[in-house]
Amino acid sequence: MAQVARNLTDAASGFLKDVRHLIVDRDPLYTAHFKEILASANVELLRLPARSPNLKAYAERFVGSIKSECLRHSAPRRRGREAIMAA
Repeated sequence: MAQVARNLTDAASGFLKDVRHLIVDRDPLYTAHFKEILASANVELLRLPARSPNLKAYAERFVGSIKSECLRHSAPRRRGREAIMAA
């Protein structure tokens, strides 16, 4: 995991190059050494609350709402047999 932390915080091409916070679950893979590497890059680790199963449900509902709003404003496309018959 230390190599992953170094790759994430790489100054040239790291995913967390301009990020100040990283939200993680309570997996034991996030060791003290992993946290130290992120702290040296000024990235604060925010741990999710323990036993919080509804967090995924809230995120899925949010994504579903965004998708439905975007699709509602777009033109419907034909699929499958209807597209072949129309051609």
